[in-house]
Amino acid sequence: MKHRQEQLEDVSTVRILMLGDRGVGKTSVTNLLARTPTTPTRASRTVGEGSWNVQVRLHEYPSSVGMPPSPTWTTPSSSERSEKCSFPRLTPATCEILHFVEFYDLNCDLRKRRGHRGHRQEFLKHIDGIVLVYNLLDPRSQDSLHDWLYEPLRQICKHRHRRPRPILRRQHVPILVVGTQLDKFMRRSMRRHRGIAHQLGADEILLNGRDSDSFAERSRNQGKLSSFLNRVVEFKERFPVRSWCL
Repeated sequence: MKHRQEQLEDVSTVRILMLGDRGVGKTSVTNLLARTPTTPTRASRTVGEGSWNVQVRLHEYPSSVGMPPSPTWTTPSSSERSEKCSFPRLTPATCEILHFVEFYDLNCDLRKRRGHRGHRQEFLKHIDGIVLVYNLLDPRSQDSLHDWLYEPLRQICKHRHRRPRPILRRQHVPILVVGTQLDKFMRRSMRRHRGIAHQLGADEILLNGRDSDSFAERSRNQGKLSSFLNRVVEFKERFPVRSWCL
């Protein structure tokens, strides 16, 4: 039997940051990620004086009584793992714990404004997961993801881990990579070992941002998304924000 929180305040919230160049399809991807049968949101909302576009969904995290979450948020890339298993391997669940999932997309026009820098840094330390979005038709949009990723990882290393860690040396937070424009991508073979998903050891999903069935029930994409959201929940529990960091 599924366990449901009786009060709204009992539902924990995890925050996911959407990163990528303008025009790669972050808004479409966010709408797809946030749309579920129980939370069929239609469009993103703007908050923080126009700084962020936000989507919200519910996620049911499978939990076994008396057993802590398995620390599996650092995993091989999907290109290496998906051949062996189409769906995430989960501990047999006895209950499902509800979590709100908030997807935040920074307004690109505000990225370099100095007046918003302090606010961004304060916000980034509360991020529990990152989705990197690029256009399959534009290799430069994937190359620029390294630049987008640097500052969030620096803040996460500073505030969520017990000691400083080398940036980009390893994964410091659950990351999902999404390539868009799959319907227009004509190349048959892709050298994924050169892509950012392989470099970071992250799962990768290729999709058409206008296809509402991109995360259909029991599809491979849906399995990867569920696994990613589970790791995000586990990361929030294992690495809470540390107030002693300055």
